[in-house]
Amino acid sequence: MRIWLIGADVRGSEVLRQLHKNANIEVIVSDAAERPRAVVDKVIDRVNYVENVTSVNINHLARRIRPDLILIDPGEAQRSMGRVSGGVAFTESLLNEVATSSDYPCIIL
Repeated sequence: MRIWLIGADVRGSEVLRQLHKNANIEVIVSDAAERPRAVVDKVIDRVNYVENVTSVNINHLARRIRPDLILIDPGEAQRSMGRVSGGVAFTESLLNEVATSSDYPCIIL
């Protein structure tokens, strides 16, 4: 199984630890930052792709990655918008739009 993890913050790191227990699962990690939490905490050595994933480009990127499942870690996006009034709700809406726009199965962690 091939899983694309978008975002490697706290929840993404937890998921990576669990997925690494199964050698039959290949995980591709993308993040907007080169050194997200999973890299800093040494859960992974590096992310595979450093890029912003949006509802506009998710299918283009997914065709390149060819995942069976997409997992989205909302942590960094929620933190960056958390101090803005309504920021968390706005972030949730954006992530829901990304998942809805995807032609591939998506789960927001």
